[in-house]
Amino acid sequence: MKIVSQSADRMVLQEGSTQGMVVGVVFVIAGVVAGFILRGSGHMAIWIALAMVLIGAGIVCFASSITVDANKTKGQIVYLKKRLVGAKTTTYSIADVLRIETRKQWKMEDEPSGNGGASTPQRPVLVAQSVIVFQTGKELPLDHQKTSSRTSVGSAVLMSGQGKETAMANRFATFLGVPFEEIAPPSMGMNMGGGVNIQF
Repeated sequence: MKIVSQSADRMVLQEGSTQGMVVGVVFVIAGVVAGFILRGSGHMAIWIALAMVLIGAGIVCFASSITVDANKTKGQIVYLKKRLVGAKTTTYSIADVLRIETRKQWKMEDEPSGNGGASTPQRPVLVAQSVIVFQTGKELPLDHQKTSSRTSVGSAVLMSGQGKETAMANRFATFLGVPFEEIAPPSMGMNMGGGVNIQF
């Protein structure tokens, strides 16, 4: 999330989808190259290449960007969610905003390994997302879920890019004149599922 423009009465935030598009394009290119190289290897290789192209095209089509335009003079927030295949614009009243939250939680993800498809251990990864919470209970994401690139479980190095996102959400809350709340993940004896119990 980044601030595109700001004045005394207006703030525009934008969360791009370039990462999703890049991943999708890489899948499409890899599928085309694999199909070309393996075209004589049999039907299975062609099907795998075709699957890669289709997955890449799906990622490109469904990657989204979010634009939040808060205008205190008009007393409204214009929320635009844009995809390659369409866009949706919704307008909300600033008076209906209860607070801005940044929520952090632990998720398990496979440890990267180069042992060719063998099962890999899982590791906890900290993810965060900022949301607008309305008095009705409705919630709108300000950004896509962010994964920290550095996570130390022992003495807890918890953020890398997430600190910037939290600061942006806090700045947006200050601009709107509503409370900001950072919801930290459980830290003591957290059960991550699959029988893994992590102590901090």
